[in-house]
Amino acid sequence: MSDKDHPEREDQPERDTKEPINFEWTPELVKIATSRGAIHPSIGPIDFSKGYADCNYRPGMTLPDPADTRECLRWVGLSDKKIIDLEHKFNDLYPDYEAPSCGYDNEVTTKGISDITFPLIEEMVELFLREVYDNKDEDYDYTTHKGYIERGIELGLRPEFAVFCGLHKDDPRAIAEPHLFEELWFLIKAPAGLIEGTIIPFWMQLKEFMATKLLYEGKAWLSYGRWVVREGETLDQAKARVDDRERQRLKEQAIKKHEEILERKRQAREKEDAEDRARWAEEERQEAEMLKQQSMDKGS
Repeated sequence: MSDKDHPEREDQPERDTKEPINFEWTPELVKIATSRGAIHPSIGPIDFSKGYADCNYRPGMTLPDPADTRECLRWVGLSDKKIIDLEHKFNDLYPDYEAPSCGYDNEVTTKGISDITFPLIEEMVELFLREVYDNKDEDYDYTTHKGYIERGIELGLRPEFAVFCGLHKDDPRAIAEPHLFEELWFLIKAPAGLIEGTIIPFWMQLKEFMATKLLYEGKAWLSYGRWVVREGETLDQAKARVDDRERQRLKEQAIKKHEEILERKRQAREKEDAEDRARWAEEERQEAEMLKQQSMDKGS
C-alpha cells in the first residue's frame, strides 16, 4: 500500500510506547455520546426513518475520497498514530495486496447481485478489530466509564468515537437504569466488544454514504445491484461491459469462491476434530497409565 498521497506525514510508527491519557468530557463529546448513534462523529446528525438510518448522499455533503485510505480510516474513527501503525502491519502481512486505485470496486454474490465495496478500507478495519481482540493487556481502569473510554483511545480510537466505550451520566440509559451506569456496564461489557460495536455501525453508515455518492455522481449505476464505472470508462461503456454474459461469469466466480471458502472451513473443522480426538486419546492413555501405576503401588 502506497503512502504517496501523504508524503509530508511521518510514517514511522511509534511502537511499544504508552502515552498517558487523561480523557475529559467536553460539551461536544457529551452531545455525540448521548445521541446513541444519532450523531455520526465524522458526518454529523443522521436522519432516521422507521428506525433505520437514512444514509443516502445529499448534494453538498462532505465525505472522504475513497482513494484516500488514511482519511477514510480517520472518518471510520481511528487515530492518526493507529492508522500509520496499521499501515505498516498491513504491508508486512500482505506485501502483494493490490487494491483498486480509485478505492472502490464491485463484489458479486452467489445470486449474481453486485454491491459497491471499499476493499482496502474494509481489510484495514478488519485488521484493526483483530488487533483489538488480540490485545490481552488489562492494565487499565475497568471500573469506571472514564477508564473504558481511555482504553478505547489507547487501542486506537479518536476520542469522539471512544466515548461510546463508556456512558456519560446524562445518557438516557444511565438515567433510566442507574445500576447499568454504576455497576452493570463493567460486568457485562468489555472494551473490545464496545469498540467493535462502535466502529462497525459507523463504518457501514459511512460506506453507504460513499456508495450513494458514487451513484449520484454517475460513477456507479443500479441494475441487479450496484455496479461501478471503472477508471477510463464512461457510464455507457461500463453498462455495455456488464452484460448478461459478464454477470453470469461473475456469479459463477462468486459461487466457486464461496465453495472454496466452505471447503477450507470444512478442512479446518476436520483438522481441529482430529487434534481434539488425539488429545482426548492421549489424556485417556495417561489416565489409564496413572491408574495402573496406582494399582501397582497398592499391590506392593
